[in-house]
Amino acid sequence: MPKSLLLLVETNRSPSIEQQRAACEADGDEVVDDVAIRLPDLPAQLALLGHRLKQGDKIKFYDFACIPLSITTLLRLMSKVLGMGIAIEFCRPGITIDPGNGAGDLARFVVELDRHCRHVHGLKRQAHETKSGRPPRLTEDQLPEIRRQLAVKGATVSSVAKDLRVGRTTLFDYLKRHGEPEERATATAER
Repeated sequence: MPKSLLLLVETNRSPSIEQQRAACEADGDEVVDDVAIRLPDLPAQLALLGHRLKQGDKIKFYDFACIPLSITTLLRLMSKVLGMGIAIEFCRPGITIDPGNGAGDLARFVVELDRHCRHVHGLKRQAHETKSGRPPRLTEDQLPEIRRQLAVKGATVSSVAKDLRVGRTTLFDYLKRHGEPEERATATAER
C-alpha cells in the first residue's frame, strides 16, 4: 500500500511546524519533522530514518517556503524523486505532481527543466580530458615560427610580440616554458 509522508521543515519564512501539521496532516500520513534532514539527498536521508520510499508513495510539503534550497537544487531533488515514481504534493498551493497518475507531462517538465538548468549553469559532468580555464595565447605549433622571427636580424622580442598580438611578458614566459635559453631571448630583445 502506498504511503504518504508529510515532511515538516521550518525556515525563517515558513509557518511553524505546528501550523504546517494542522494545515497538511491527513489520516495515515507518516510525519517527519527532523530538522537535521538534508533535503538535497532526501530519499537516502528518509531511508536512514526508517522511511524508505518506493514507487507510488508521496512526499508532502506545506509549500515552497518550507524548502530552503536554491531553484536549481530544488529542481534536481524533484527530478530525482519523480524519477523514482514518487509523487510530490505542495499542500498550501494545492499542487500535486504524480508521475503515475496523469501528471506525467508535468513530471517530465520538471525533469527537462532540471536538465536545462544543469546545462545552462554548467552543472553537467565535464570530461576529465577537458582543460578548464582560458585558452593559451600561444600554442606549441607556433614555436618554430616564433624562433624563425626571432632569428631575423634586428628582430626583438617586443617586435615579435607585437606581430603576434601578445604582450612581451607573455612571449618571454612562453619562450621560457618551451626551453628557449633565457640569455638568448634576452640578447634577442636587446638587438
